[in-house]
Amino acid sequence: MAAATAEQASGTDRILRVPVRIGTGFGLPTPDAFWYSPTAFGFPGYGGSLGFADPATGLAFGYVMNHIQEGVPDRRAATLLDAVHSAIKAQTR
Repeated sequence: MAAATAEQASGTDRILRVPVRIGTGFGLPTPDAFWYSPTAFGFPGYGGSLGFADPATGLAFGYVMNHIQEGVPDRRAATLLDAVHSAIKAQTR
């Protein structure tokens, strides 16, 4: 898995116009991404969708919506991921 998720390219995505990091077949989060983990891989999508897995934590997360909010920061996936992390913390106490 380490070889597949090693960074192969990075820069600004020409479509999304945001910084991206790419492994061998996988998107990698940038350090400022709300889903960042050094072991995570996946892809955010246009309009706020997100799919990723983090082998270190055993978490896989997928979110798609039926209404794209263009031109504004979309916090829906981040809010759901915060709730998932809170639920995991509550279960491990």
